[in-house]
Amino acid sequence: WESMDGINDLLRNHEELRLVTMEKIGQVLQIAKLKVKDPQEDQSEILVLANTHLFYHPMADHIRAMQAYVVCKKIDEVWRNNSKHSHHPYPLILCGDLNSDPLSGAAKLLFTRSVDGHHDCWKHLNEYRWEMGTNDYMVEHQYIDDEVGATDFVYQNEGFRNAEQDITDESNRQARSPPSITLASSFPQLISGCSEMPTFTNFAVDFVDTLDYVLASDAFMPKRSARMPTAEEVKQFVAMPNEFMPSDHVSVVCDFKWRKFECQ
Repeated sequence: WESMDGINDLLRNHEELRLVTMEKIGQVLQIAKLKVKDPQEDQSEILVLANTHLFYHPMADHIRAMQAYVVCKKIDEVWRNNSKHSHHPYPLILCGDLNSDPLSGAAKLLFTRSVDGHHDCWKHLNEYRWEMGTNDYMVEHQYIDDEVGATDFVYQNEGFRNAEQDITDESNRQARSPPSITLASSFPQLISGCSEMPTFTNFAVDFVDTLDYVLASDAFMPKRSARMPTAEEVKQFVAMPNEFMPSDHVSVVCDFKWRKFECQ
């Protein structure tokens, strides 16, 4: 996992990023090793199920990309240490609220295995500060309390330039260059359990986007996924949660079928 060198070097030289990632926020990852009931001859007796929840702030796409990398690294450590076949570890399902849209750094890393230093996810690397997460700040700079069901995210506008200037003096800040992040070859290619990317999985009063994913290693093939509600259906009740939808996130439900599992 060679990209950890670049991440560690960035953390050593970026005091605010180190403060946020090492002291202010936590990283939660659940990994369960499940025994398959009555496995077929070509199936593994064990599968690994992992679940995580990444940091939320709209200006912290770079943090989520690094979190996604660390999640994959830890999964790789666990499943290889416990697998009888080091060259073909147990099948994997990874799911969670990534707080990342399909074009984000975290999603690109999981689907394409790499994020270079020029990706858009790094654009706030030298601007984001922990105090930008206060409710007053988020409201003042229109990250929250937007028009109901808006799909153009305010944090992508040039308007946040003033927000950056409120917190920092660009002339006094040393810019850090972002690293390129690439998953190790030992980690599998991941596929989505949804044949089509959902239009949204989160529908709040002031925010609508796809944030939740169910991914699997190449030991599986996606079979089908549950129907997702339409925006029109949700808007009847303003947003989520509501009397019929108990969460602001839609449940992403997918069925997978096994590919042939061959031990080497």
